[in-house]
Parts: sequence; structure tokens; C-alpha cells
Amino acid sequence: MTRTAQKISGGTLEERVPVKTRGDEIDQLAITFNQMLDRIQTLLTEIKEMSDNMAHDLRSPITRIRGSQKSPSRQESLWVSMRPWQASTIEECDRLLDMINTMLMISKAEAGVDHLTREEIDLAEVVQEACRLFEPTAEDKGISLSCHLPKESHFLGDTQMIQRMLSNLLDNAIKYTPPGGSVSVSVSENDGQVVVSVKDTGIGISPRDLPHVFERFYRGDESRSQTASGWD
Repeated sequence: MTRTAQKISGGTLEERVPVKTRGDEIDQLAITFNQMLDRIQTLLTEIKEMSDNMAHDLRSPITRIRGSQKSPSRQESLWVSMRPWQASTIEECDRLLDMINTMLMISKAEAGVDHLTREEIDLAEVVQEACRLFEPTAEDKGISLSCHLPKESHFLGDTQMIQRMLSNLLDNAIKYTPPGGSVSVSVSENDGQVVVSVKDTGIGISPRDLPHVFERFYRGDESRSQTASGWD
């Protein structure tokens, strides 16, 4: 029973306590424990299904709203006056779509539908490409973006997930670093472990927010006025 509880704490909700055929109090306890686990798993499954349905239902209308804002108005003067508002609407739609797609991705990964692809990749090359993509954004804000990479750094992992992680880190680092600051990215190996480090001279994370950095979509009070991906 202890081993089952430990596995469940690690996220394996399918585990159940073996039930003997003695029919004693221990068996009754195991049966009751398993029934409780069945109920918990059912509730979690229903919550995930509800989240998936909501995400799917939201994605279509938001996509339509975004598309409608790109359609030119018949009256050119009205079109010119509405451009700033339309650009803002498109940006917010893109942000909402990104959050919805992230919710769906997380849900599928937890349900075991999408399995991580473990393939050998050159992590130095992936990081270099991410830095290239964010160089114009950093330059526009007056931020120095530097990469310190080895010639090669082979790693087993999911390329798409690593790219997403780097995108979130670099986006937040640049967004919360004031003009004139710097962001540096490095890849190193230590005792067989590959380490990716993103450092910046921005506002940092307050001690109050540190315990929450691994909570999905959590954003500290300092970031509420700006759009960002959160520390997901």
C-alpha cells in the first residue's frame, strides 16, 4: 500500500493496491483505497476532458476574430483610424491562441496521447537558432543578446519541446529586461549533464514568487501589466 501511494504521488494514477483473497481487514482497506483511487482518477479525467473541450471551443471563435481584424474596411479613412486597435486585437488573439494550444499540448502529454520524441540533436545548434530568432526583438529594445556555445553538444530529447522552452525563457528574459540591459545564453556540460543557462539583467523574480515558478501559467505581480507566457 505504501509503494502504491508513492507511485501515485509520482503521477502514476493507474496504480492500485493488490488485493489478496483473505477477506480480512487489510483486504477491506485495500478495496476501499482502490475505490477511492478510481473515483479520483475519474474526476481528474472529467476535468481534463472539460478543459480540452473548452480549449477546442475557444480556439475557433478566437481564430475567426483574428481573421476578421485583418480584413480591410471599405472606407479607407476608417481603416486607417482602426489600425492600432486592430493590431492590438490580433496580438491579444495570438496570445490567447498560444495559451489554448499550450493547454491542449499539456493535456495530451499528461494523458499519454502525445509521447515525447527522444532523438539525438545538436543542442548548441538549436540554441543558436533560437538566439537568431530573438536577435531582432532584443535589438529593437536596445538589449544585448549574446550566446556562448560549444561547437557541438549532442543531446537526447524532443526538439519541439526544447525549442518551446527556449522560446519561453528568451521571451520572458527580453520582455522583463530594461533597455540597455543584457541577456546571455550558454550551453555547457557538467558530469555528463548538459546545462542550458539563460541569464539577464532584468527585474528578476521576487522571493514571494519563487515558490510558484513551476506552476503552469503563473505570473508574478510585476508582470501582470505585460503579456508573457509565464514560467510554464
